[in-house]
Amino acid sequence: MTLLELIVCVAVLGLTASVSALALRRVTPPDPNDPMTIIADTLETVLATGAPATLQFNVSGRPALATVKPDGSILADSILSIDRFTGRSTRAR
Repeated sequence: MTLLELIVCVAVLGLTASVSALALRRVTPPDPNDPMTIIADTLETVLATGAPATLQFNVSGRPALATVKPDGSILADSILSIDRFTGRSTRAR
C-alpha cells in the first residue's frame, strides 16, 4: 500500500464518519404524546396479551378513535392517517 492510497483511505473514512455523525445528531426521540407513539406502544401490549384495545385521541380539537386488534391490525379514524395493516402513518413527510 502506497502513501497515496493510505491518505485516500483515511480521507474516505473521515468523510464517512462526519456524515454519520451529522445524521445521528438529527435523530430526535419521538414525542410520547404523539398518537403514533401511543399506538405503537399499545400494539406491543395488545400482541402480548391478546386483548384488543381502543384508544381515544384529541387531534386538532377533534376526537379520534383507534382500535388495536390482537392480529396486529389497527382500525383508526381517517384524521390519524394510519394504514390498517402496517400501523404506519400514511401522511406525506
